[in-house]
Amino acid sequence: MGHIDRALDRAAQRAKKARQELPAATDLLEPSTEKFDIDVVRRAEVDTAQLRKNRLVTDDKAASDAAYRMLRTRLLQRMRTNGWNTLAVTGMSPGEGKTTTAINLSLSLARDVNTSVVLVDLDLRKPAIHRYFGLDPKVDFHDCLSGRVPLTDALVRPDLDGADRLALLLNSNPYSNATEMITSPEMRRLVANLRAGKGRIVVFDTPPLLVTDDVLAFSPFVNGLLLVACQGVTKRDDLVAAKELLQGLNLVGTVLNRSSEEVSQYYYGYGYRA
Repeated sequence: MGHIDRALDRAAQRAKKARQELPAATDLLEPSTEKFDIDVVRRAEVDTAQLRKNRLVTDDKAASDAAYRMLRTRLLQRMRTNGWNTLAVTGMSPGEGKTTTAINLSLSLARDVNTSVVLVDLDLRKPAIHRYFGLDPKVDFHDCLSGRVPLTDALVRPDLDGADRLALLLNSNPYSNATEMITSPEMRRLVANLRAGKGRIVVFDTPPLLVTDDVLAFSPFVNGLLLVACQGVTKRDDLVAAKELLQGLNLVGTVLNRSSEEVSQYYYGYGYRA
């Protein structure tokens, strides 16, 4: 059996197991019980220079922001047309830039005056968003999930120009039982609470698709998935395996990261394929 066949076999087994253990998608989201406004979320000081070093787009004047604005416009048009407000961002394997993409997309979405955004670090086995922002989360994700800590205390807003409408739900503790956590009734309520708000969009940074079944297990909680590939990193066999794995799910688009294709003068170029 070749590499592609083994990848497809593993993917099929994970997909079958995850889907069998989940109820129907329409049963997963419950009415919100803890509505909140982004404006009341506490601010967190961030180092702009460090953010740029981590390749985050810190303002809308950056040359690379144009690519994210294009991606933002395409996504907003599709999501608003369909009444969607939740999106999972994933890749196939580590090192493809899915976390950077999730953060920069969220920053770009938050610059739209009609949109508020919550970015959730749901890569529970290997959380990283807090490091990109240089923040030390004071709340354990499980405390927030269980309801022991209210959302307004768990969320933070990076003190960054143009990011007033962006809140972060961070985590710094890895969990080996991530799949059980993200398919729990508590997770259903958390997602429902996060998405409740006028113009609200919730972006989930999830683990790589071919590493764990977490994305498949969580997929019924979101309206769509955005897949990140990376030129020179993503293998063709993995793309084929991902395509097979995502059959029946709502793939809203694919981001090609680090494309060698000329894209204006971006220092960090993206190609977007819907």
